[in-house]
Amino acid sequence: MPSPSPDVRERVLAHPAWYHTLELAPDLVTPGFCDLRPFAPEALPASTAGLRCLDVGTFDGFWAFELERRGAASVHTLDLPDGTQADWPPNTRALNLADTEASGLQWGTGFLLAHEALGSSVQRVLGTVYELEQAWTDGPVDLVLCGTILQHLRDPVGALERMVDVLAPGGELLMIEAYSVPLTRRHPRRAVAEYRPIVPGSRYTWWLGNLATLRGYAATVGLEPIGDGRPVTHRPLRGAGKGDHVARLRFRKPAA
Repeated sequence: MPSPSPDVRERVLAHPAWYHTLELAPDLVTPGFCDLRPFAPEALPASTAGLRCLDVGTFDGFWAFELERRGAASVHTLDLPDGTQADWPPNTRALNLADTEASGLQWGTGFLLAHEALGSSVQRVLGTVYELEQAWTDGPVDLVLCGTILQHLRDPVGALERMVDVLAPGGELLMIEAYSVPLTRRHPRRAVAEYRPIVPGSRYTWWLGNLATLRGYAATVGLEPIGDGRPVTHRPLRGAGKGDHVARLRFRKPAA
C-alpha cells in the first residue's frame, strides 16, 4: 500500500463526509459512516485474479478497491454524477438534496481522493444503473457486485436486468444487500417486503424485503443460486432500521 503524499493526507482529513471507512494507509483511515472491513473477508472471494469486475453504486469505492486489492484484472465502478439523479422517493427527495448541499459534499469526491491515495487503477463510470450497458465496461464482465443499492431503487428488478446484461455467460453476481430479519423469520420462504417511503424517519429506502425477496429478485432476472444458496450475514450497519441486516448471496448467469 503506497504512502499518500502530505497534500493527499490533508485533503482526506478535510473531506466533509465519508460514507465508507477506508484504510488508505496503515496510519490513514477515513472516519466513514459505514465500516464494511469486518464483513469483506466473508463477503468477497479470497482472490479475484484474472476477473473483470464491476461495482455498482460504488460511492466512496470500498467494494471496488477491495476487488482490486484481491487481484482483479480490471475493476469498473458505476456511480451517479450527482445527487439530483438519485432514485429517492419523491416525498423525501427535496430534503435529501438539501442535506447533501448543506454538507458541502460533492458527489464522487471521496472516491477520487481514495483513488489517488491508493494509486488505484479502478475506472469510474458515471450514469444511472437503469441505462447500464456493456460499452460502459469495455465489454462483458466476469463479476458484478451489487452493493446495498436495491433498497434505494424504485425498480430493483429493472436495475438487476441491466447488471445481468453486462455479465458474461457463466459470470457471477454478488448481491450484498440489506434485508429484514423479522420478515425473514416470519416468512422464511415467501417473498415479503415492507414499503418504507411512508415509514417515519425512512428517507432513502423504497422496499426492504426478507431474504426470499432478494432471492426472488435474482430468480426473476434469470440468475441461478451458487452452491446451497445460504447467505453470509452481517451485523446491522450504524443508522440502519431496527432488524435490518446485510446479507451476501451469490448467483450465476447461465452459460450460453
